[in-house]
Amino acid sequence: MEQEKIRELLERYFEGKTTEEEELKLKNSLSDPLLPEDLRRELLFLAEMAGPAPVPSEGFADKLEAVTHRKAALKPTGSLFRLITGIAAAAAIVTGIWLAFRLAIPGQPEDTYSDPAIAMAEVKNILLDVSGKMNTGAAQLVQVGTIAKKPQELEGLDRLGDIIGKNLSRLHYLDELVAIQDEKEIN
Repeated sequence: MEQEKIRELLERYFEGKTTEEEELKLKNSLSDPLLPEDLRRELLFLAEMAGPAPVPSEGFADKLEAVTHRKAALKPTGSLFRLITGIAAAAAIVTGIWLAFRLAIPGQPEDTYSDPAIAMAEVKNILLDVSGKMNTGAAQLVQVGTIAKKPQELEGLDRLGDIIGKNLSRLHYLDELVAIQDEKEIN
């Protein structure tokens, strides 16, 4: 038998798709002296594995049935104990969460003064202190107002700059005279 055909049959055998005749052909190909060593090892493995399937012992079916269809019997005392334990655990968790939120949220603020007249006097004192500090800050804003007036004074300097610029532009003829004189010196 050709080696390629043997390889194909081996693949089909390992996939479980061979017939008994094809398996017999594979076993008979072991006697071929030209068979490569790797194929010989696989075929020897196949020959060792092949054989009649063992027959189950007496009572095997009953034992299998007993193992696979076992009925679970719950003890009533155990389930009652589990129920009580579960309820107690749930109550403990709910109590813990309630305490955690209760401690995390601060309580209502308490009055620091029992007499309303003293409390009002303290509020007035605080408001006067805040007002005085605000007035101190407002005094600094007066300087900002004087800075706003300065650009109007600078407009006068702009006019002065324009006059100087016009007068200097009239002096450009001097630049032309210097350039002419430099040319004469070079020549």
